[in-house]
Amino acid sequence: MNDTLATPGSDLYYSWLILDKAKKDGLIKLHGFCNTLSHLLILKENDIFKIKWAWWQQELGLMFLQKATHPDACAMQDIIARYKLPPPLLQDYLDGVKLTRELDHCCTEEDFKAYSYRTRGIKQSLAAYIYGFKDPNVLHYSTAMAAALSLMDEIIHLGRNIKKDRVFLPLTALPSWENVSTLEIQSILKMQAQKSLADYQSALLLLPANERYSQHPSLIEAKLKSKQLLLNEKDYSALLSSYSELTPLRKYLTAWWCRQSLGS
Repeated sequence: MNDTLATPGSDLYYSWLILDKAKKDGLIKLHGFCNTLSHLLILKENDIFKIKWAWWQQELGLMFLQKATHPDACAMQDIIARYKLPPPLLQDYLDGVKLTRELDHCCTEEDFKAYSYRTRGIKQSLAAYIYGFKDPNVLHYSTAMAAALSLMDEIIHLGRNIKKDRVFLPLTALPSWENVSTLEIQSILKMQAQKSLADYQSALLLLPANERYSQHPSLIEAKLKSKQLLLNEKDYSALLSSYSELTPLRKYLTAWWCRQSLGS
């Protein structure tokens, strides 16, 4: 099991800092399982991808029957039972891996929302079950916040994604990167950054007040990501080559302030 997901210095480390051991263990197993499925995307041969995806389709069925064979799937069996994770969400995640394999861009805003749901929204909703909630509106919040954070990630990692020729920002918002001035790039990315921050604020409004503390890891993760984006706002065009990150101390202070503001 990959227990390096929440190592000191990572956003998840500070987001999960005060969670009890059982929930933290559940989240590590969930993220490890989702990452294992997502790693299918790096397979170069499409025939091999199809074979492995079909194997995981069968393994998922066994997992729901508590008869899994893969270590990550075996680890998930207990988590599914303990936190009552809905099997359809896990099936949606595997289906999303197959759909994402067929993509190298998103044409419209709606395409991007669908992409962000498959790659981040499902995992964020599953995490919400582990954090614990009573109001089902939490799931609407999780999906909306995932879309906002996915857009932030696409902006921050734009340079890396261009090199891979897999830019998922909506094409309607982007130019051809050839013969585009620095000012044009700055303007386009500034508009996308402002949209992501507005979406972030809108998502916050969807979280019921009585669920804010239970979902505090998600709020901390979102706050850290938004602060990282703003750290690059002076020159978004520089993201084509590199990006700035928050220091561990700033991450810790941000997480501490966020928790303090929520009470207990």
